[in-house]
Amino acid sequence: MQKIDTFSANSLKILDKSFEEFENKYIYNLSVYKKDERTVLGQKFHTLICFYIRGFDVKRLVMDLSPDEHIFWQKLEKKLKIIKSNFIKTEYSFLIKDELNNFSYYLTGRFDGIYKDEKGYIIYDWKTLNLPKNPYDDIQSIVYLYSLSKIYKTNRIKMRYLSIEKLDTLDVDFVSSEKYKKKIDKILLKLPWFNISSSNDLEFQELNF
Repeated sequence: MQKIDTFSANSLKILDKSFEEFENKYIYNLSVYKKDERTVLGQKFHTLICFYIRGFDVKRLVMDLSPDEHIFWQKLEKKLKIIKSNFIKTEYSFLIKDELNNFSYYLTGRFDGIYKDEKGYIIYDWKTLNLPKNPYDDIQSIVYLYSLSKIYKTNRIKMRYLSIEKLDTLDVDFVSSEKYKKKIDKILLKLPWFNISSSNDLEFQELNF
């Protein structure tokens, strides 16, 4: 079995739900990616927001919006105009190294935006779908808060989900690195190479293949 050592919030979420689904998608590459309307909308607005915050001229991008999307943008732009100067990163990719049972692994992802003020850092995540129902237990919240705490060496962090269409926001305050690490490791232990007893069984099977 191929040993995977790099995990996104989405892959951990799938592994937590179903090892078989994780195995098919990330080990055997059997899943089929479907690009639906919501995905296209999300990509369009992520690009637009990123360019706007960075100070680029976004007139052409705005011209490509549908009438409904234009209404969303007008409302969102008013909100972003007030806060955009405090963003220090947009579309910022990360790769964090960690360890479990003497096996190194990496957490990866991309922050839509990192906002900084006198209180600390806020991870912004633009949502075209519904905001998470249980944000404190959501794997994305856990992975993102844990990873940013590693990058900036601080717990003065929160995560803010923002609905592009409704402008609703949902804040998740930082709890503790230990709690986040424990949750991530608990999920990873579903993989045989992180679980000491399962790993030994796997090596035995491979030797007798």
